[in-house]
Amino acid sequence: MTIMDATIQMQLPSDLQRAITRMTSQAIEQALIEAKEKDGFPPYMTKTETAKYLHIAPKTLLDLESRYHDIPTIEIEGVTRYQRIALDEWMQRHQLKR
Repeated sequence: MTIMDATIQMQLPSDLQRAITRMTSQAIEQALIEAKEKDGFPPYMTKTETAKYLHIAPKTLLDLESRYHDIPTIEIEGVTRYQRIALDEWMQRHQLKR
């Protein structure tokens, strides 16, 4: 038997097993919900789609644009679009450090 074939088995108390199973299930369910929500948005979004994606009102998006001049936008012949990936990166840069 090689080291790679070795396994260790432990018996956890049943209440701990249930808690781990419940927490794992909840994490998987939340990840699936978030993946479905994100996949429902196109890679390039309108102002309305962007506000919905960010879970804010369109007016709030306008307010943010006037306050933060680094919100990533693409403008071609007067048509503004927001790239989903760039918005995610922007949100990460503005995340509060606690």
